[in-house]
Amino acid sequence: MSSQFTATLPSEQTALAELLRSTFPASGEVNSFVPDVLCWKYFSPHPEWSGPRSYVVKKDEGIVGHGGIWPLRLAKGNVELSTIHLIDWAARRSAPGVGVLLLRKLADLADLLLTIGGSDDTQRILPRLGYRRSGELKMQAKVVRPWLQYRTTSEPGWKAPARLLRNTIWSLPLLPAVPKGWRAARMPRFDSSAESLLCARGDALTPCRTIAGLNRILDCPAATFQAFLVYEGSQLRGYFVLSVVAGQTRIADLRLGTDNPENWKPACILAAKTAAAIPETCEIVAGFSMTRVQKAFEESGFRPRQTLPIYYYDPRKLLQEAPLLDLSLLDGDACFLANLKHPFLT
Repeated sequence: MSSQFTATLPSEQTALAELLRSTFPASGEVNSFVPDVLCWKYFSPHPEWSGPRSYVVKKDEGIVGHGGIWPLRLAKGNVELSTIHLIDWAARRSAPGVGVLLLRKLADLADLLLTIGGSDDTQRILPRLGYRRSGELKMQAKVVRPWLQYRTTSEPGWKAPARLLRNTIWSLPLLPAVPKGWRAARMPRFDSSAESLLCARGDALTPCRTIAGLNRILDCPAATFQAFLVYEGSQLRGYFVLSVVAGQTRIADLRLGTDNPENWKPACILAAKTAAAIPETCEIVAGFSMTRVQKAFEESGFRPRQTLPIYYYDPRKLLQEAPLLDLSLLDGDACFLANLKHPFLT
């Protein structure tokens, strides 16, 4: 029987979960494949994508491959590109060529395809399929409660005491003090007060945020998301989003409404101090692609722990050269994806 490319039906969620768990390592410990998270990712309404967000390839009535859509709109100046960040890209080993078929079919649904990170096998095959590399998402971490981290590690192992000593050293010095006049205001939901912060600016291709899209993220069942507005005195400077999962708090997004480069470090310190104030935070993780943001976190005491290459596929040749991409953890499932038994980067 020939392969059939089709949108995944909600009734096929159990079969989809079985495929993903059988394909990805340690999938039984990953929070992304449980029913409520799969339903949120692929079958709940999305304010920025009207079509299906999960596609499968079937053969002999069984699912042999899957490609998931994390929709983005990237903009620079007057240029706006519909973009798919391809997630949960999987195929059974018994079905060669299915992964390529999924890629080609999904490429028809948007201007660009993105992939961030991925297994060694994925990174080897992407250039052969027409993907090009453009930058990297740098994962940086700061230990804030090493003893709590040690006590909550489910399988400490024989290296745990050495790791505790190392992380205790890494927890020093403490985070810098928040500059005078800077403060964060928690907001249960985004509203029109944040509208001025959402437009793309600068020389990079930047995701277009919307109030509805940000609020949808806050409803993600895989982690506890929190939203904050950033003020300097009475002036609104930006916002950030935190994601709390298994003792790790991620600075999932941070956006400023000003081009002043001097505002990045105060905003990064403020986001980090806010994350550290959450009682269950053992380590804080920031993941951004722009050098200015990476540098601000480095100067605030964060250590580089992982580098995720960014690949893009431009089937219509809309870009003349590799673009500068302004991405954060919020631009994919890395904002919540976690191995619950081994959640830490430190």
